[in-house]
Amino acid sequence: MKELHHALAGLYDIEAPLGRGGMALVYLARERRLDRRVALKVLSPDLAADETCRLRFLSEARTIARLTHPNIVPIFTVDDIGGFVFFAMAYVPGETLSHRVASQGPIDPHQAGRLICDIGEALDYAHARGVVHRDVKPDNILLDAFTGRALLSDFGIAHSSHGRIPYGLLGRPAAPRGHVVGTAAFMSPEQASGEVVDARSDIYSLGVVAYYALSGQLPFDTLTDEALLALHVNAPPPRLSTVAPLVPPRLAQIVDRCLAKAAWERFPDAAALVKEVAEAVGERPVPLAVRAFLVRSAHLEAPALIHAAFTGVALMPATVAAWSSPASAVLRGIATCALAAALALPVIVQIVRVRRLLAAGHRSEDLVAALAARQARRREELAFVYGAGPTSFENSLAWLARVSLLLAVAALAGAVGGGAFAVPDSLMPLLSPVGAAAAVTAVLASIVARARTEQRTDPIGERHLRFWRGPFGRALFRLAGLRFRPVVPIVRILDHLETPA
Repeated sequence: MKELHHALAGLYDIEAPLGRGGMALVYLARERRLDRRVALKVLSPDLAADETCRLRFLSEARTIARLTHPNIVPIFTVDDIGGFVFFAMAYVPGETLSHRVASQGPIDPHQAGRLICDIGEALDYAHARGVVHRDVKPDNILLDAFTGRALLSDFGIAHSSHGRIPYGLLGRPAAPRGHVVGTAAFMSPEQASGEVVDARSDIYSLGVVAYYALSGQLPFDTLTDEALLALHVNAPPPRLSTVAPLVPPRLAQIVDRCLAKAAWERFPDAAALVKEVAEAVGERPVPLAVRAFLVRSAHLEAPALIHAAFTGVALMPATVAAWSSPASAVLRGIATCALAAALALPVIVQIVRVRRLLAAGHRSEDLVAALAARQARRREELAFVYGAGPTSFENSLAWLARVSLLLAVAALAGAVGGGAFAVPDSLMPLLSPVGAAAAVTAVLASIVARARTEQRTDPIGERHLRFWRGPFGRALFRLAGLRFRPVVPIVRILDHLETPA
């Protein structure tokens, strides 16, 4: 580290290590001439003397230098100073996909779809210029903390040829037959076998990445690389829908197709994959029937408020009074039936709305996908306006609420317990007002903090998504899908009410 500092003095200020790969170390540095932060990838000193490793490292630099794309980490310069071989590339503030999934679990299908599209577009650009990455994995995917973009890095074992890579069955070999390079957990069957590798091999690897991002686990997981390679070559992976049932079916089917053993069964190129994913995660317009379902029915708001007020203020107290007083069984039955009908009315209204959605040819998965896409966009907008996490002001309010609550409890305990808490008699008159003030402060701080949090998180939208994604929402779709004729024409009445004049 000291030797590197000394060798690059005057050009770069080394600030901190960022990571370590198989051949190189990556450091965060500041380029003095342009006063910008860069990531320096430095070939390990013990490998710098090896001509093969040196050429491979420089080959990576030349490969990346030819690629200029928003989703590929760009390279600025390559140099050999004081025995250190390195290149400087753009510093991407954020984290790798592997770190994101390890720390937060599987990512939202809409966000995963955007990630697949970002990396798919980068791969399509590279493939069009004769470059197969051959090591697409979560460690090589960087998530920009400011823009949310996914960027592809580390072309250390990429194969470069001239012109667009052929996608037919007779693709150009990316490595000599029998020579296996890459990361076992993300290798295509043909790459694991040391056979012909073309662009569709990267599509398989991206499919494994998508599987991991959406489910939090790999399709194959064994103790040795040899066993992993054998599974990639011979064993069918578990379908994504079996390990991540909440993933929209169409997106799950796309990932499963990427993991086909035969290259010709996958997508013909990355552009076709990106197109399918964009449609599956809601980048295309949402169908009219689904959009109409998502729109809050303004003409139902007033009846809904009247219904809630009437149920809470009149029916519930009347039913309780009927059962707690010596009323007749008939009166109790009438009150109970009226309350049950009032409570069932919102469910019936939702069933009517769901039936209209089903009649238009849509399923619960379509509604959930549209809701998830809407909430993902809403989260991005709110994070841009209010920040991605709690602000210092919100944290201060939370601590103020906790401290005030503890003070209120202590004051109450002192006032009630008296001498048991060894409170001086001179302070006893102050306990009640202090406790009351602390309690009021705790309540106000909690209300303000909650209001700020709800500003940033859209809790109503999140509750809607959880409801329709959960068992109750699925049960409503199953109930609405039953073929039955109502005993009374209430469904027709509600259907008429649902449709504005």
